[in-house]
Amino acid sequence: MTLAETKTAYRISIKGMAINLLLCLLKGLSGLLIHSVSLLSDAVHSLTDIFSTLVVLLGVKISSKPADEGHPYGHEKIECVIALFLGLMLFVIGAAVSWQSYIKWREPSAAFAQNQILDVFAAGAAVISIAAKEWMYRFTIKYARQIHSPSMTADAWHHRSDAISSVGSLIGVLGICAGFPLIDVIACFFISIIIFKAAYQICADACKGMIDTAADEPVISEIRENILQNTEVLALDLIKTRQFGSKLYVDVEVTLDHTMSFEQAHHVAHSIEEHLENTIYEIKSCMVHVNPS
Repeated sequence: MTLAETKTAYRISIKGMAINLLLCLLKGLSGLLIHSVSLLSDAVHSLTDIFSTLVVLLGVKISSKPADEGHPYGHEKIECVIALFLGLMLFVIGAAVSWQSYIKWREPSAAFAQNQILDVFAAGAAVISIAAKEWMYRFTIKYARQIHSPSMTADAWHHRSDAISSVGSLIGVLGICAGFPLIDVIACFFISIIIFKAAYQICADACKGMIDTAADEPVISEIRENILQNTEVLALDLIKTRQFGSKLYVDVEVTLDHTMSFEQAHHVAHSIEEHLENTIYEIKSCMVHVNPS
């Protein structure tokens, strides 16, 4: 990750932490005032977002370090480790939310007097949270895709899951306002399901970057097209790709005219490597093997 990309990640993450802190306080206070378990669970979710963003910043800082003797291929995979950690943390949060909703269902709290002002305040807090978290998702995912950061992508989906859970909170608050507190418990279960789904997707994507899976077909097609544009290449014999964090390592075999000199064949192979590495952002390194016709 370049210095400019690292600065972008820092700027976005700091903004996210500030907004999450405000939302956590707003939803937590509202949940306490109207005794809403879904709104309190949503506040805890926002609080964990602050911690997860701090972890993302750590991952960005480490992954941006240049290759060294102990890590000759660089540090990009640390972002996948961070993303996997965030996914597992979301699983834990989802389990905690499910447990709280179960307790609330088994042991409902005593009825309390309704206050229209507090009800409106709590509903407003949920609406603000939905809008703010959806905006944070769109803002974060835009830059995460630009700098190809798995950990920032995971953090963006953390925002999206929080936005959806806030929809559940709003439904729960409206249920309490209407005199049906059981709806609040059902909304809490709904929130936990959304959190589990986001956690699974984050963990799956993180594992994909850690176990050397191949690139997606559109990227492989782009590599193939770029290689075959070289008029010296008679045939493309093999393409092998593997994910390395947010980057790709590519190995290809091409057929060249057997009458070429060693120097000419080396020049063609080097030009293919250089062209792919400079044209396709995801490629960190490319190696070309030459076969004679």
